[in-house]
Amino acid sequence: MKLKLLAVVAVVGALAWVVPTAMADTGGGGAGGLQAGVQSASTDQGAGAAAISKQDATNANTPTNIAGGNVAAGPSSANQLASSDAEAKASNDADTSQKQNQDQTVGGGSCSAGCGGAGAAQIGAQLSDTNQNAGALAVSDQNAVNANVPVNVAGGNITSGPSSANQLANSEAEAKASNDADTTQKQTQTQNVDGSSCHVGCGGAGAAQIGVQAANTQQDAKAAAISKQNAVNANVPVNVAGGNITSGPSSANQLANSEAEAKSSNDADTTQKQDQTQNVGGSSSCLAGCGGAGGFQLGIQKADTQQWAGSFALSDQNAVNANAPANVAGGNITSGPSSANQWANSEAEAKASNDADTTQKQKQTQNVGGSSSCKIGCGGAGGFQAGVQLADTTQSAGSLAVSKQNAVNANVPVNVAGGNITSGPSSANQLANSEAEAKSSNDADTTQKQDQTQNVGGNSSCYFGCGGAGGAQIGVQSASTDQWAGAAAISKQNAVNANVPVNVAGGNITSGPSSANQLANSEAEAKASNDADTTQKQDQTQNVGGSSSCLAGCGGAGGFQLGIQKADTQQWAGAFALSDQNAVNANAPANVAGGNITSGPSSANQWANSDAEAKASNDADTTQKQKQYQTVGGNSSCYFGCGGPGGAQIGIQKADTTQGAFAVGLSLQNAVNSNTPHSVAGGNIYAGPSSANQWANSEAEGKASNDADTWQSAWQNQEVG
Repeated sequence: MKLKLLAVVAVVGALAWVVPTAMADTGGGGAGGLQAGVQSASTDQGAGAAAISKQDATNANTPTNIAGGNVAAGPSSANQLASSDAEAKASNDADTSQKQNQDQTVGGGSCSAGCGGAGAAQIGAQLSDTNQNAGALAVSDQNAVNANVPVNVAGGNITSGPSSANQLANSEAEAKASNDADTTQKQTQTQNVDGSSCHVGCGGAGAAQIGVQAANTQQDAKAAAISKQNAVNANVPVNVAGGNITSGPSSANQLANSEAEAKSSNDADTTQKQDQTQNVGGSSSCLAGCGGAGGFQLGIQKADTQQWAGSFALSDQNAVNANAPANVAGGNITSGPSSANQWANSEAEAKASNDADTTQKQKQTQNVGGSSSCKIGCGGAGGFQAGVQLADTTQSAGSLAVSKQNAVNANVPVNVAGGNITSGPSSANQLANSEAEAKSSNDADTTQKQDQTQNVGGNSSCYFGCGGAGGAQIGVQSASTDQWAGAAAISKQNAVNANVPVNVAGGNITSGPSSANQLANSEAEAKASNDADTTQKQDQTQNVGGSSSCLAGCGGAGGFQLGIQKADTQQWAGAFALSDQNAVNANAPANVAGGNITSGPSSANQWANSDAEAKASNDADTTQKQKQYQTVGGNSSCYFGCGGPGGAQIGIQKADTTQGAFAVGLSLQNAVNSNTPHSVAGGNIYAGPSSANQWANSEAEGKASNDADTWQSAWQNQEVG
């Protein structure tokens, strides 16, 4: 590194020495000149991704037949399709483009008399540093057990039909973490110094242009998605007979899906453009003393962007589905279809995203010497322009979404007979869904535009003393944006659905359809978002010298413009949404008979929904415009002493915005629905339809929002002299 620096210094020194000297006529100091351009870009990227899918899937069908006479058993089936999927993506992308163009003309000679050589310097440095780190982890751990266990023991007469347990269990976890940074810096500097055909004294014109653009971007994105599912599905018909069991279809179906997706993304676009043009000497054709014109332009643009986004999504689901008919007979059981169905889905999605666009444009044009044709003393014109634009953006977004669901669905017909049970369809259905989504997002757009134009010397055609014109323009724009957004959404649901017909007979039970249905849904969504747009525009134009045609002493004109715009925005938004639902639905007919029970449809239905949504959002728009126009010298035609006019314009605009928003949405619901017919007979019970219906809904929504619009415009016009 030290060797590289020494090489750069050596090359610059050589360039400085080999600039051709003007063909001197008389004194004639040689013209100087230096151009140095440094561009340095450093990019560090690190991306990691891990995907773990651990699945233990057990599928069992275990029919066992023991007979001391008469077992005829039909089809018995257990089906399981279990899939566990984990995908983790981590990606970095950085595009850095730097373009630098410097053009310099120094001297222009044909000196007559004293003539100091013109100086000049252009230094342009563009530095860009980008650090990106992205990590992603996705784990799907699934244990899915599916069992159908018919066992037949007979001491006479078992005829058993189809018995089935079906399970499709899927566990998915996907985590994406991505960074993208585009940095473009353009710099153009053009400088023409002197251009005189000096006569008599004539000090050489000076000049300097320095343009520095530095962009630093740091991005860190993390994402973790874990889906842990344990899904157990069982259909367990057991037949024990000492005479007469005829059992039909008995089924347990479960589709359980657990999904967790976490996305975390950063995007930063920084564009800086700087254009400086400077003509210092002008065409003077100086006569007599004539000090050389000065001139200096400095333009610095600095953009610093730091973004952090994290996101975590966990879906932990334990879904158990059981249909367990057991038949024990010492005579006469005829049992029909008995079914338990469960579709259980648990989803958690967490997104955290940052986006920062920073654009800075700066244009400075300066003409210092003018066409003077100075006569006699005539001090050289000054001139100074400095434009600094600084933009600093810090964004942090976090997001957590947890959906933890335990859904149990059971249909448990048990038949014990010492004569006559005829049992029809008995069903328990449950669709339970638990969803949690948390989004956290930041967006910051900062645009700063600065335009400065300065003409200092003007047309003087000075006679006698005549001090040179001054002139200075300083424009500083600084924008700082701090945003933090957090969001957490938790949906914790325990939904139990049971239909439990039990038949015990010592004669005559005829039982019809008995059903328990439950659709339970628990949702929690939390959004926290920040948006800040800051636009600053500054325009300064200054003409200092004017056309004086001064006679005698005549001090030179002054002139000064200073414009500062500063905008500072801080936003914080938090959101929390929790929906905790425990929904239990039960239909539990039990029949005990020592003669005559005929029971019809009995039903319990429950649709329970718990919803919590919390939104917290900030939005700040700040626009500042400033335009200053100043003409100082004017047409003086001064006679004798005559001090030159002054003039100063100062415009400062400052906007400060601080916003904090917090929102909590909490919905806790415990909904229990029960229909429990119970029949005990020693003769004659005829029970018809019995029903319990419940639609329970609990909603909580909390919104907290801030919006700040600040618009400032200042226009100043001044003519002095």
